[in-house]
Amino acid sequence: MLTSHDYTDAVLPTGIDMLDDVFTEILAEKGLCRDGEAAELIARRLFSLYQSGHRETKMLRDLAVGD
Repeated sequence: MLTSHDYTDAVLPTGIDMLDDVFTEILAEKGLCRDGEAAELIARRLFSLYQSGHRETKMLRDLAVGD
């Protein structure tokens, strides 16, 4: 029997969509391109935050950019 957990390491399609939306917003705000080193750091931070249980877009955005 599978047990339900609030947060797992798995990122489902809806999570990927949300992360992409937040990532795109951050890049637009900062004037960064998607394939740069700064963008990669932001993406890694977003993914890590999401996996640690942060699911609110504003919080993800704020924590990812350090605001």
